[in-house]
Amino acid sequence: MTPDALNPTEVLDEEECWNVLLGASLGRLALSVNNLPEIYPVNFLAHDGRILFATNPGDKLFGLTVNENVALEADGIGINSVWSVVVKGKARWLESAADIEAAETLHRKPMTAIRKRVFVEIIPTAITGRRIHRGVENDELTSDDLY
Repeated sequence: MTPDALNPTEVLDEEECWNVLLGASLGRLALSVNNLPEIYPVNFLAHDGRILFATNPGDKLFGLTVNENVALEADGIGINSVWSVVVKGKARWLESAADIEAAETLHRKPMTAIRKRVFVEIIPTAITGRRIHRGVENDELTSDDLY
């Protein structure tokens, strides 16, 4: 379906989801820590069909070692639209010298001056996304708007 003023939402296919993630670098990592949901901001890199980020020891890393199931959400604003992509997958702490060396060679864009010593990759099991085209606000609800 082509988005229009009444239905401005466009569902992104997997390729489009990866294309928007390639231009993003800040997202939110959702995981379970002590059996409770937690969300952490992460500076990430989409590369070769996976997500890579660096972190330091702490609750986030501990949570990933206890439960590898995670989700990463990223979003952005364009001139005529906004988008959101969710990647669900399995997190893996990179431990081998070869994996760490390969991660270090990738062009990451750190957002803080704190050196992160541990690399984590998310191997996706599902990826979904939406683009909402901007326009004049429509106050009329349809049955599709109700839960």
